[in-house]
Amino acid sequence: MQLYKLDVFEVIDGLPKKRKTIDSKIVFYKKHNEYGNLLKFKAQIVAKGFSQVPGKDFTNIFFFVVEFFTL
Repeated sequence: MQLYKLDVFEVIDGLPKKRKTIDSKIVFYKKHNEYGNLLKFKAQIVAKGFSQVPGKDFTNIFFFVVEFFTL
């Protein structure tokens, strides 16, 4: 858990009152080179942020990428 060791997020017990968790989904896609040859398969976890309320659920926006390589 490198992200945990780097203190990227904070683990808390429970949710604040009247709040729901934000759903997420995994998006899979293929990465090709300039000739159209398949280089690798990639996956990205994406939060369904349309359910968030600005100022209430978040104050700033960030995006981090975790990259896993498979052969």
